[in-house]
Amino acid sequence: MALDVPAGTPDRGPGVEAMCIALMALSIIATIARITSKLVVKQFWWWDDFFAIMSLPIQLTLLGIIMVWRNIGLGLHAEVVMAVNPLYLLDGAKYLYIAIFFFDVSITFPKMAAIFFYARVFRSTNRTFRIHLWIAGCLVAGWIISALVSTVFQCSPIEKAWNTSLPGTCINTYVWYLTTAVLSCVIDCYILLLPVPMIWGLNISLRRRIYLLAAFFLAYSVIVLSIGRLISTIKVIPTLAADLTWNMPSYLRWACVEGAISLISVSVPNMAALVKAMAGTSWISSTQRSSKKQQTPLSYSGEASAYRSQARNGDFQRLESMQGPGVSDADSQISLQPMDGYEPAKVAGRIHVRTDFHVSSKEGQRSHTELLDADKSGTGWKQGLR
Repeated sequence: MALDVPAGTPDRGPGVEAMCIALMALSIIATIARITSKLVVKQFWWWDDFFAIMSLPIQLTLLGIIMVWRNIGLGLHAEVVMAVNPLYLLDGAKYLYIAIFFFDVSITFPKMAAIFFYARVFRSTNRTFRIHLWIAGCLVAGWIISALVSTVFQCSPIEKAWNTSLPGTCINTYVWYLTTAVLSCVIDCYILLLPVPMIWGLNISLRRRIYLLAAFFLAYSVIVLSIGRLISTIKVIPTLAADLTWNMPSYLRWACVEGAISLISVSVPNMAALVKAMAGTSWISSTQRSSKKQQTPLSYSGEASAYRSQARNGDFQRLESMQGPGVSDADSQISLQPMDGYEPAKVAGRIHVRTDFHVSSKEGQRSHTELLDADKSGTGWKQGLR
């Protein structure tokens, strides 16, 4: 729970707490949906799944650290926290130092997941595209390594990063935050544009290509949040030294949302596949039930029946042969009983369909029977009229 402060004290903490809870829930739901989709659709597992799923514990740890910091003063003015317990400011700075590591990883793993997703989906032998994938992967790897190393050694001694009263030196915090934010934004733009040439080169209509591009852009919409965090870095980071606990929530809103939405966005294709699979199963089941109700038996004898399904185009879809008296399993012939006194039609290895129809006129009625004889070997159709 938060610090016990007088009623009416300005506090940005409740908003931070609500944001963390909502992002935790959304991240868990997205990851569960991704795993469920892989199991239902029966897609093979690959590295994009590994990085996407591993993003969840990283994101939950980051949000958990922020919520713990909230309990010791995050969202309150620094002077209010100091009045309660000065050590809370020191502890809060430690939490920030640790949270930076998890934040850097939380936005890196989704980037790697997106790159491997492109490699799996396109499976292209296009040498240029594969080179761009390697470049993007190297940029992401280089970014996370440099970010982690600079975070560890941002001050000398290292403890000065959370205890500013110690003697020593630190890097320019504003320049450091700004540089990492700019590079991250540039990498996100590069990853976003990677599939554009491949999609645009598909042999499909212009409308479908535009739809696909829109789908990919929406699935990696984290670029909007990356730009928002960059703007927040420019505005907020210079004010942290004056009042860390009060000003930091303004930056955390963009930082935490970026990590969570990155995780969710790379799982959007899997969630869409899950919805499509579930909707398709439901539609097929209802269609089959409706089709069974509409099937009309056209009985020629006790030994053969044809069913015409009216669910599609009204054509004959199957001819079921049923064994009856006098027909052995070894005999492949289908015997059609005579109608209107005609002799039975029985020819081995062929399919027979007899159609009897009546034409009425004022003078009377005439009966015609048309025998269509189809050879399995595809030699042709023989038509006789009696």
